[in-house]
Amino acid sequence: MGLFRKDLYHSFLIGFLIGTAGLVASIGGEARSEIVAQVLPDA
Repeated sequence: MGLFRKDLYHSFLIGFLIGTAGLVASIGGEARSEIVAQVLPDA
């Protein structure tokens, strides 16, 4: 019985990927709207 098992690493990896995807989605939406506002100031 080891301290760190494969299941623990898999759980951390899945959590990291989900958290990264959520962060990119939230920041990406804001960045996209800023870029569009700069390129198309009338929109």
